[in-house]
Parts: sequence; structure tokens; C-alpha cells
Amino acid sequence: MIIEAEVDRLLVVSDLHIGNPFSQASGSLGSFLDHARRERYHLCINGDGLDILQTSFANLANDTVRIVERIRALLASGLKVFYVVGNHDIVLEHYFEGFSEIRICPFLNLRAGARRIRIEHGHLYDPLFVKHPRLYDALTRAAGPLLHVYPDVYRVWSSYEKLKGRVNERFREQEPSAYHEAAEMLLRRGFDAVVFGHTHRAELVELLPGKTYVNSGNWMHGGTYVEITNGEIALHRWGGEAPTR
Repeated sequence: MIIEAEVDRLLVVSDLHIGNPFSQASGSLGSFLDHARRERYHLCINGDGLDILQTSFANLANDTVRIVERIRALLASGLKVFYVVGNHDIVLEHYFEGFSEIRICPFLNLRAGARRIRIEHGHLYDPLFVKHPRLYDALTRAAGPLLHVYPDVYRVWSSYEKLKGRVNERFREQEPSAYHEAAEMLLRRGFDAVVFGHTHRAELVELLPGKTYVNSGNWMHGGTYVEITNGEIALHRWGGEAPTR
């Protein structure tokens, strides 16, 4: 297991939730991985790539076949693949250790160009996950069967998260975002940028002078990703053939 890496070109995606009946990742991720290989970008899946908690083995196996082939092509071409575990796939932290070419990480401290970047899924800063981990796990597992009956439950949840984010932004002085607070703490520890996932809400903001927080969003219905080139960070949306800003 590693927590340190140094690469100049890296693409970061999170919250693919492959295997989940609501996820759109399996239909669009293949072309994105081909793009990464052609353009010589290393890859980081920043948590919840595989939805271990809310799917069946059959669904997971069916949805991962073509994606695994693309990842193997990345590795075969000499590119690195990092997998930072999240709350839906934390079991992978030790499952793949020792026999996979994919680098499994609890978090990743990246040096790109002259900048230090912290990449972490972000669930450890979720107030509900921290205060009531058993309840969080129980609710997450209970939602699994519901997704097969009403897959759009995730759209309802995402809409709620977006609304909550807008309210938090409007009243930020009274109620700062837990994720912004966590990112600012990491930035003050010496990182130049912090990349989270987990919230499914893509954003890029300057929290401290010259220091950036970026959330890679999700591929359930979003398709956003973070591009790191020699320390420069950009947030894009994958459009099928080329990135869009």
C-alpha cells in the first residue's frame, strides 16, 4: 500500500459506483479511459469506484468487464493507476493489496510539478459518517434493494445535496461546509491543493490565497473529473470524445 506518488499528468475521477443500477459510468467511462491512455495521463479513482455496498456480484461483474479491459490497457502502456478507497468500497483496501498492479491507497499525497496535492475520498469528514458510522452503514445497505425498485432515489439524494450546498454557501459564515473546513485544515498543513469526492458535487474554489479545493463530482449522472498537469488543476466534464469545461 502506498500513500505517496510523484507524477506530472493525472486524471482523477470519483464516485463511479460501478454496479449500481443508477450509475451511468459503465456506458461512458470506456472512452474516457481510452483518452487517458492516448494522452498519457495516469489515473486515480478517488473512492466509490466499485459499489460494493449497494449491488449484487452479478451486476458488478457484468458492469466491470469492459472497464477492467481499459484499465489493463492503461497499465500495459506503462501508466499508473491509483485507487483511493471510499466508504462504498473500503473492503478493497486490503483485498487487492499484494497482488494487483493497481495501487490501493487510503489517501494519496501527490507531488506534481512544484505542488503538493492531497487526494482523499472525503467520507471521513462527513458528519453523519463520523458521528454515527453504524447508522450510516445501515442506511446505505438498506438503500441497495430500493435502487432496483426506484433507481432515481439517487437523483433525489443528489438534488438534496445540491440544495444543502447552496444553503451552506449562502450562510457560510454561520455554517461552513464540513468538507471546506477539512480541506482548509489540510491546506494549512502544507498542501497546495486538496481533491475530495464523496459529495457528488463538483466544485473548484480557492479556500486560501493560492490554495485550491476541488471536488471531482460523480459519474452516477455527472461525468466530471479533475485534470492535473504539472501541478495545474482544472475541473472538466467528459463529453464522450473530448473534455468540456
